[in-house]
Amino acid sequence: MPPKGRETSMTHNKLLQNEFSKQAARFEEKGLTLANPEYLQWMVGHLALQTNLKVLDVAAGTGHLSRAMAPGVERIVAVDATLEMLRQGRRAADQAGLKNITFARGFAEKLPFQDNAFDRVVCRFAVHHFQNPRIQMAEMVRVCRPNGRVVIIDLVSPDDPTLAESYNRLERLRDPSHTWAQTLIGLRGLLQEAGLTVSHWESRKIEVQVNRWLELTNPDQDVRELIIEELLGDVRGSGATGMDPFMRDMELLFHHTWAIVVGIKTGGTEV
Repeated sequence: MPPKGRETSMTHNKLLQNEFSKQAARFEEKGLTLANPEYLQWMVGHLALQTNLKVLDVAAGTGHLSRAMAPGVERIVAVDATLEMLRQGRRAADQAGLKNITFARGFAEKLPFQDNAFDRVVCRFAVHHFQNPRIQMAEMVRVCRPNGRVVIIDLVSPDDPTLAESYNRLERLRDPSHTWAQTLIGLRGLLQEAGLTVSHWESRKIEVQVNRWLELTNPDQDVRELIIEELLGDVRGSGATGMDPFMRDMELLFHHTWAIVVGIKTGGTEV
């Protein structure tokens, strides 16, 4: 079941920063699924960007989405808690000649910005790392201007509760900072509970190479072997993991489901 609690613990924040400090350099490697240009353009296409907009990218990592958005907006602030992610992001933005992205350190549960400061607030692949995502959602809504949009992009779990438990257990084995991936219905519910009007949602299946997926977080060898064995067992029909694994050309792959949910903060003039 999803973890419950009213606060984001300092211990979990430290775990997040340790994990992502280790992963930061790999975030800029070629061929990474989360940096795939096709998928990034799919995401950007749901943001209704305009050249006069100010955008906040929450838990931005190295800024893959920020860089994809930059040509279509006035200004982006990419905020992340992990300094090494921000360093990598600044370097990549500079190399790309992008001058309208500011990288800033901050925590999603206490964003260092005034109320109603941004036309778009986006958060990609971070909700499944939050202990109590309602806290971060409230902050994202707070800094979004009236009639602006808050857009969440994340992994989602299978609808079946047993498969969701299995899926999230394997994700946590791979990356201890993973807490819980919502179902698509659960993700929509988070936005609605935060007071947003959900205007659009959709999901798509993404093929993931297991070896590349494991290389990003670099778990211990015994953990790596356990995950692979469970996925192979699922392929053989001996235990469902919720990851829909399969073999192709002697390579083990599985399916992630990525979802986009768009919420509008009511009041004011739509942007």
